[in-house]
Amino acid sequence: MKFSKILLILLSISLVACLGDKAPDTPDTPDTSNPIIVQDAGSAIEDCDQPLESYTQFQQVYNECISWGESENKGTLEVKYRSDDATLTGFGLRVHFDSSAISFDKLSYNFPTEFIGSGGPDNDVDDFDNDATTDKYITAAWASLLGNWPGEDTTNQATNYAEINLVNIDFNIEDSNNDNYVINYTSSSNPTGVNLIFGR
Repeated sequence: MKFSKILLILLSISLVACLGDKAPDTPDTPDTSNPIIVQDAGSAIEDCDQPLESYTQFQQVYNECISWGESENKGTLEVKYRSDDATLTGFGLRVHFDSSAISFDKLSYNFPTEFIGSGGPDNDVDDFDNDATTDKYITAAWASLLGNWPGEDTTNQATNYAEINLVNIDFNIEDSNNDNYVINYTSSSNPTGVNLIFGR
């Protein structure tokens, strides 16, 4: 199986303004047939330039806000996935974060089908996400030799999208004075011809 080498696509998802504040205006996306959706997580709105229904052959990674525990020093990020094709060859994901604000605790993979492993945190010495405020990333990857990922049984009959919860990532707060809880996603591999959308 071969994954195509792609240009890395990035979306910074702010996890700070998640407590009911009005979401900032959505930045304009490029004037192309398949622009990247730019949307702040937790805004509870989806006023992007194009509705998700206008995309074909896409893989989307998105999340809600980090869910902080009772101690407010530990939190969990649930990374979700959806696609209009349940018969792909897999997906490779990097999750970038600022280790001076939050530290990685553990990763739990929610979707074990064709899961080939996770790693990190690694130092982002190559600055894959083009963001100097994030210095580490975690990886997770899925691969299907038969091209049946994530599988027809993951298709939501109401939306006709394959929808799964990829992983949960537990973080600890490192510095209560540093609230840079920004999460960036980049792809390490994805099927040829598939559009990547990061964000809600």
